[in-house]
Amino acid sequence: METFITNITNLEIVQMLEYARYFLMGFSLILVILTIRTLLAGIKMRPKFAHDNSAPLMTIRRAELLEKWIQIRNKYDSGDMDNSKVAIIQADALVDMILKNAGLEGEHMADRLMNIDRSELRSLEDIWTSHKIRNNVVHTDGFELSVDLSDKAMRGYEKFLKELNIIQ
Repeated sequence: METFITNITNLEIVQMLEYARYFLMGFSLILVILTIRTLLAGIKMRPKFAHDNSAPLMTIRRAELLEKWIQIRNKYDSGDMDNSKVAIIQADALVDMILKNAGLEGEHMADRLMNIDRSELRSLEDIWTSHKIRNNVVHTDGFELSVDLSDKAMRGYEKFLKELNIIQ
């Protein structure tokens, strides 16, 4: 009795190898397409802000931001309510500048904040609250800024800056 292998001709072997080649080429193409699709989805879903809890490197940009924050904080800590209002406005502008530099789209800070997913920025609600307080200071006639509200606004900005490792 002849075995199966001896019954297969060279032509049949070549034909089977050709089918295997086409199958593997198709399979490879599918894998490449899926890999590209996964990479694109990953890029789309990646957080815009780093949440690395390790000590940040002191860059020139970070040093500039830190210096601006120290100036804002010193103005706020003076105890004068007018200085507190100016400090809140300046802190809001600093955060907005960071959001713009992160590539967030929008005409106003509120537009940029709306483009942030809550999972990307833990301090998002705090920034919204601080920004609303700032808007009341700037746009509402006769708005009386209390110490509690000004503290709340500054804590929100500070929480954002800490989350991005700009301040410690």
